[in-house]
Amino acid sequence: MYAGALLLAVVVGAAVAYSEGYGGDKGPYLVLGAFLVIAAAVAILLQWRLGALLMCAALPFESAIDFGPMTSGTKALGFLTFSSLALALLTDEKLFERFKRLWQQPLAPAVGAFVLWVAASILWASNKGDAVGTTVSFLGMLGLMVVIGLLEKRYLVLAWAALAFSAALSVPGGYILPVPEGSDMAASGRFGGPGRAAGTGPNSYALNLAIAFFVAYFGVLRRHTMTALLLSPVFLYGIFATASRTGLIALVATPLLALLVPRLAPRLGLRILPVYVLGAAAIVVIVLAIPSVGERTLERYTTLSQYQSEETWNGRWANWQGALKVIDSHRILGVGAGNYAEAALDYSPTVQEHSAAKAAEEEGLAGAAHNTFLGVASQLGLVGLILFLGILFFAFTTAWLIAQTSDLGTGIFLGLMVALIGGMALTWENQKIVFILFGSVLALQLHDSARRALVGRAEGSR
Repeated sequence: MYAGALLLAVVVGAAVAYSEGYGGDKGPYLVLGAFLVIAAAVAILLQWRLGALLMCAALPFESAIDFGPMTSGTKALGFLTFSSLALALLTDEKLFERFKRLWQQPLAPAVGAFVLWVAASILWASNKGDAVGTTVSFLGMLGLMVVIGLLEKRYLVLAWAALAFSAALSVPGGYILPVPEGSDMAASGRFGGPGRAAGTGPNSYALNLAIAFFVAYFGVLRRHTMTALLLSPVFLYGIFATASRTGLIALVATPLLALLVPRLAPRLGLRILPVYVLGAAAIVVIVLAIPSVGERTLERYTTLSQYQSEETWNGRWANWQGALKVIDSHRILGVGAGNYAEAALDYSPTVQEHSAAKAAEEEGLAGAAHNTFLGVASQLGLVGLILFLGILFFAFTTAWLIAQTSDLGTGIFLGLMVALIGGMALTWENQKIVFILFGSVLALQLHDSARRALVGRAEGSR
């Protein structure tokens, strides 16, 4: 072991010493970065849980480490984690037993059946390339859910702590890191976090921040009030700076709706009040101290009352009408995963406008249903919608039972509510953080069942 360490030190030292010859002034940094990547890859292969933690921590910076479809840091990290988990399942009997118990929970086979239906839609999709791409994406989401679901509770807490602190760091990171050309931040000035806001825009970035905030504030940091209060303004500023109306609605409505959930209000208690006080203070400070951000944010928020505007409810209704027409023409099977834009081209003026803009940039068709349920029903038909509703039913009922006795469970339940609210205005069924929430529900469910089994055996031995 010592000889190996010495040899590695010699190799690293030699590579750094001669790095300027082939890397210029940046040579030493490139060499050290390469060795750090190699060391992290080896560590992940030896311990898959480290990969799970890094995947959660990397989520807010996803687009900053993705340089293209073939040079994606996120995909490389996922591949290493899945490979490490597969090797661990072959050698660790306890982990394999946990893996079997995970698939005995209703939520896991429900998600598996939904992904299988997504894959089956390739058969009748008109654009099979898009259907295959969407299927591969959902298979990755299924793997992510399994990885998170196999984490023990202490590692699950660490994973969400890593995600929360990384999300908080992404707010200043969005201003420090270069803004890519063509991003929403470059085009409209709306804040979108590092890179292209995980490739999904300011609205999804705002929802990601809201989920991280609620899980941290009501779950991970529930017993660390001061830390939660110090991080809260960062999250709130990030959400407001995106000028996302969907993010604002989710932020305001989630705690209020949670108070109506039976047996959940006592666990929320008076901690809800500081959320609204801090939120109001944050928006006032932003307007007064950063007018360039505050004025744009208030301008977009006030349009929520303009029902006839094409930028608000009337525009969404046009999208939904197009989706309803697609559903009416493909009721049972849908048009195939990833084929909504092509199918809605004849029905939705919005899709036509977006596709025309993309065609001018030679990027193909563009368009979305702007509603998760309509998006699923139009692409996967009535069968797919039933499967997706089954996923939500199992996720919410399980999370509700866990939330009654668990701080982290309370945060996870609120995160699911944010995702559901966001899904009313966005097509959000394929977001990584949603599947992290599903995996978290499974992990907590396995933890509770194992604890009940231990209690039962202890009482039986008396």
